[in-house]
Amino acid sequence: MPVHSSRARRFTAVALAAAALAGGAVVTSANESSAALPATYAVKGVDTSHHNHDATGQDIDWNRVAQRNSFAFLKATQGDHYQDPWFARDFKAVSRTSLLRAPYHFFDPGSTKDGAAQADHFIRTARSAGYSGHAAGELPPVLDVESVRRNGKEVCPTPLRADQLDAFLRRVKAAFQVTPLVYTRASFVHNCMGGMRQVFKDYPLWLARYGSGAREPQPVPGAGAWTFWQYTATEPVPGIPGKDGTVGTADRNVYRGSLAQLRALANAGGARLPQPGTSWPTVKAGQRGVDAATVQLLLTAHGYTTIPDGVFGPRTVAKVNALQKAKGLTPDGIVGPRTWAQLILTVKSGSRGAAVKAVQRQLSARGYTLAADGLFGRRTTAQVTAFQKANRLRADGIVGPRTWAALIRH
Repeated sequence: MPVHSSRARRFTAVALAAAALAGGAVVTSANESSAALPATYAVKGVDTSHHNHDATGQDIDWNRVAQRNSFAFLKATQGDHYQDPWFARDFKAVSRTSLLRAPYHFFDPGSTKDGAAQADHFIRTARSAGYSGHAAGELPPVLDVESVRRNGKEVCPTPLRADQLDAFLRRVKAAFQVTPLVYTRASFVHNCMGGMRQVFKDYPLWLARYGSGAREPQPVPGAGAWTFWQYTATEPVPGIPGKDGTVGTADRNVYRGSLAQLRALANAGGARLPQPGTSWPTVKAGQRGVDAATVQLLLTAHGYTTIPDGVFGPRTVAKVNALQKAKGLTPDGIVGPRTWAQLILTVKSGSRGAAVKAVQRQLSARGYTLAADGLFGRRTTAQVTAFQKANRLRADGIVGPRTWAALIRH
């Protein structure tokens, strides 16, 4: 089958990104100590599955996720029969955002000859959710090859054979007319595949390595440099639901290239995708933490004195109701976008009081150490400016609506 020019451009985008950042060579252990930290890569994304819903049973707020991420990989299938119960809903929701996206399949062999059956299962599931491999914003599909869980332990999938993987990759490539990505890690290829790395040599790699500081993923010799790096499985990601209203955690990844290169890979080089807007978390009765304390401090700043204990209990609900009535809002005791808009107050150098304490507590929760003394002095100005720079906001040291929104949704 002849290669279409669009597919050629997409594969070239991966190759150029890897070559430009790795000097055209595989990253080896000799230069790992000088490799870049994950934080230095500009293009970041997440990958999710039902596990990101299990703690709460709630939907992911993909609009919030899109405000701090550029791409998302979603688990679609595993083995030759399992479908992730959240995949179809998540893929539909992600497709309405600016996130570049693709489904992935967890390879779980039940025999030495079910590679094609797993591919067919994945293809059917991805297509039924609306994935074509060519729509604007769609990244190539992914094969996830790693240890499997048996009797509560992570083990090598004993029926795994290189020809199975080859059959899967060829079948998926033919179905979507796109070169798939492969997620794995060097240790798995060495320990579970006997070094049979040749099967991956023609596919862009998404490699995992956690807690390594500035040490990038160990290369798979003979299979090329990494294109995506999964550097943690436990990073708080605004928009991922956590228990008791907290921010949940997810796998976090970086892309080894520019956003323009990633957009080219996702058929979106010149396409206009939906852009993320301002999103505020919903805070209500029963929730605990810094957002609840922020509500309480801002209520106090408006004259509705509330103890800032971080517990959204009946007294806080009553004060929220009172403010909502005074502002002409429906008094439901729930702090959503319209109530946040009435609660926040612009504060800056020289400001004092409860609203400043709310800013200081939010900054401290984000790692910008501050004493919550209610005085907007030089230290607070410096930390606000640092937060603004880190979040691509105007670094003026003033906490207005955009900075408040970034602080609270972060």
